[in-house]
Amino acid sequence: MFIVMEGIDGSGKSTVARLVARDLNEEAASTQVGGKTEIGVADAETGARAARLRDLIWASPESAGDTFGASHWILLIASWYAGLARLRPDLAPEHPGVTVMDGWYYRNIAKTLIREPVDPSWVESLFAPVPEPALTVLLDTAPELAWRRREAFKDTELGRWDGFHGPARESFHAYQSVVRNHLLRMARARAWLVLSPGPDESPQETADAVVSEVRARLAGPALASNHPSSRPATEG
Repeated sequence: MFIVMEGIDGSGKSTVARLVARDLNEEAASTQVGGKTEIGVADAETGARAARLRDLIWASPESAGDTFGASHWILLIASWYAGLARLRPDLAPEHPGVTVMDGWYYRNIAKTLIREPVDPSWVESLFAPVPEPALTVLLDTAPELAWRRREAFKDTELGRWDGFHGPARESFHAYQSVVRNHLLRMARARAWLVLSPGPDESPQETADAVVSEVRARLAGPALASNHPSSRPATEG
């Protein structure tokens, strides 16, 4: 079962993903946290090609700015995820184990649509070869709460590449609010599980809700659809 934690920057995806994997691992030893920048086992040539593509996407200096434009980046990113679909058997629907991922390609779509006036259907079509998770959980965290959880954010997380140039806190809130609305739109279209952790809710409590949903889905579709931890997506 392939599970993804999604949300704005600073929403707690990494922490909750680790907790979910740990708790599920107590029941199924094959549970693992799978990084989206990892290709798994591959031959030397494939590994070298993957490393070059990974460096182009994630090792480019932010000080250079977005010279080539959003369409350039989303094409590179789509190429990466298409490769993962072929190289990572743990992401396939028939795989018997459980992989919990911190984020998938959805924020990349959201940020592309903010950066350039491109056709949303074209952007989403680039990811047609990529497997959809069995369960995507949107941690619908308010930007102000996400801001308080971290000491610093990168320029791309502040929206500096996307026209947000005010004070850091105000830019983060404005930018991530737009990202959040795009994610909520995708949540409605793709039937994600949406959780809204409050300021007093611990990451473990959020992870408990995810684990409860996973157990319900593994027990049967009818039980999962009526599970109290899920709610329909709404505009934020």
